[in-house]
Amino acid sequence: MIVYLDLETLPTNDPVLIERLGALIKAPATHKKQETIDKWHEENGADALAKIVAETSFSGLYGRIACLAWMVDDEEVLATDAADTEAQAIRKFYDFIQDYSRFGNSDLTFCGHNIARFDLPFLKHRSIILGIKPPPAIYKAMHAKPWDSCIADTKLMWTADKWEHGSMDKLCYALGIPGKGDFNGSMVAETWPSDPEKVIEYCKDDVLRTRKIYKRLTFSETKHGNGTKGRDAER
Repeated sequence: MIVYLDLETLPTNDPVLIERLGALIKAPATHKKQETIDKWHEENGADALAKIVAETSFSGLYGRIACLAWMVDDEEVLATDAADTEAQAIRKFYDFIQDYSRFGNSDLTFCGHNIARFDLPFLKHRSIILGIKPPPAIYKAMHAKPWDSCIADTKLMWTADKWEHGSMDKLCYALGIPGKGDFNGSMVAETWPSDPEKVIEYCKDDVLRTRKIYKRLTFSETKHGNGTKGRDAER
């Protein structure tokens, strides 16, 4: 059985950490005099710090999970709630996996776009930091090789060539699948505080897009010799 998974992340909001990150900002080496260094920090320090903080959303060491969405095979898409803390969101997903596994469904494959390099490591790191033990099925996937059977990374399934990046939007366009539209991952952090439901729906839509991409990449819904391909396949 395949568990399609996506998560949305946020940058740190820890004031102590933000202060520590700010202390690491240095003026360019070409600035030698203290007055020019001070002037650079005055003019550029705030923007430099904002950029560093924003980038923590890509690291499970500093960032945090806003929400998770998932679905098993062709079942309903499920997601965490806007009111959930990060720990509650992770536990809610783990409880589902644990309960699902109890009914003889322990042989699970976790599928996502860039899941091997981002989603699973991020979830693993946040689980360690928060002291939340993952169920055996997903713990196995967290420590597996990207090509192991318990992982189906649609980005790597498209190509392992690092110079030929297959973003989700690019694949959706090529395969005739509706893309992300006017909302993308770069908008999550600024949208979450005021409209978390929009982010959750976006996360759920990514799960549905991942399932469609996976089925196209594995020819799961393509009849032999039907002659359809690319953007014409779903017209």
